[in-house]
Amino acid sequence: MSLKKQATKGSMWMSITRVGINVIDFMVYAYLARILTLEEFGLVGFCFLFIEFANSLVNAGVNQNLVQRKTWSDDYAASTMTFVFGMGVIVASALVLIGAPIAHYSYSDIAAYVVASLAPITLIMSLQVVVTGKLLREFKNKQMGMAKFTATVFSAIVIVLLAESGYGLWSLVIGKLVNAVLQYGLLTYAAKFKPRFHFDKSDNKELITFCLPLLWMTVMNFIHRKASNIFTGLVLGPASFALLAAAKKGELVINEVTMSSINSMVVPSFSRAKENANIGDLYIKLVTITAAIVFPIFMGLAALADPFVVVAFGEKFEPSSIFMTISAFTVFPSVLAWFLPNLLISKALTREAFKLTVINVISNFLVAGVTIWFGLEVMLIGLVVMNFLVLPVRYRIVTKHINISISKLVKSVLPPSLSALGMFGCVMCAKVYIADYIDNDILVLMLLVAMGALSYPVIAFSFFYKSTLSQVEELQEMFLKKKVKVQN
Repeated sequence: MSLKKQATKGSMWMSITRVGINVIDFMVYAYLARILTLEEFGLVGFCFLFIEFANSLVNAGVNQNLVQRKTWSDDYAASTMTFVFGMGVIVASALVLIGAPIAHYSYSDIAAYVVASLAPITLIMSLQVVVTGKLLREFKNKQMGMAKFTATVFSAIVIVLLAESGYGLWSLVIGKLVNAVLQYGLLTYAAKFKPRFHFDKSDNKELITFCLPLLWMTVMNFIHRKASNIFTGLVLGPASFALLAAAKKGELVINEVTMSSINSMVVPSFSRAKENANIGDLYIKLVTITAAIVFPIFMGLAALADPFVVVAFGEKFEPSSIFMTISAFTVFPSVLAWFLPNLLISKALTREAFKLTVINVISNFLVAGVTIWFGLEVMLIGLVVMNFLVLPVRYRIVTKHINISISKLVKSVLPPSLSALGMFGCVMCAKVYIADYIDNDILVLMLLVAMGALSYPVIAFSFFYKSTLSQVEELQEMFLKKKVKVQN
């Protein structure tokens, strides 16, 4: 099977399983949003920021290192496991000794207990890193996806049963612990890799050289992604944190299913591309196809925010709808910049990838820190504007090393951009009239989804026929098997 087919199949399977995982996760999230108070919901969400940060530190480029190496070595994998587990011990200890006191000071005793109780997840994740690296390297996305899906289903059942038994936010804590343990066991079985520890100075030197820039990049990237959440939790409190988290939940689910799935295949695909391949053109094609898929979904989410939030999370989360609409517009600069770090990493340009992350962090951190005092709406608008403003700076860094035609890129992504915006306008206009005649939020949501699904392709084919047809043909080539002609 060709590299392109392997990458496409891997992304497809990852997307399929992530759809299932995120649907289940979203259902549990919506269920807990209804039974917990805004303060409880915000508190547990704030505590999970610590764990998410810890888990990202443990990974810190190790997967990319294992994937981009020319050959696989069990000894090197064992050395990597030793190295990562050591990091896991340090980070988990920091969670208990530093994270828990911060949670106690910021919120309450319960918050401190939650952070300390979740610390073992980081140790389990450190053991899992090498296993997932092996699966990604071998394009075993189907096996990896099924393992994660199974663990998610089982942990979801545990969470619901415990919540129904009156455990409240602790049902989520226990469920996450169960998920981590079960996921590690299933992934290890799927990878057919026997975990063991091994120490080698030269291996550690290679790991540090490759991963150190990515470690700092991971820290910066976390701050970039979570700056708004962090400042909201610290300045405005748990209730506002819960509203913002609900507003971003749809965005996170879509990202996981689409862009994250594709992005995970960028390093293994581009790092093994032929030497004479035009990486810039391949990148433009990847961004264009992603834009055609993702732009209409996000713009649909922006237009449907108010009925969607009420139906999914309940009326107490209704203020989240405006936050969801504003935040959705970051999709345009995000898609254009999403794959740039991994594109550089695939060429071992980790320091340049780190520069991109520094720009993201400084811009988002400063904007969020300054504007949060004026309210969530002002902060989110500021973040959208800043993402557009720093986009040329990001491309200036990348194009010094990889030839990407900016004019060709703009010309390629303009049709799906304008089509998605046109669809947004159609749905927003229809919503005003439909809401006057129908009081049922679920019915309104269904009608507006149908309106969006119809208007996007109509606009795309009516005004951008050639480019839209080209995108459809590219998708068919990627996901459908070509017919084999038999010659007589």
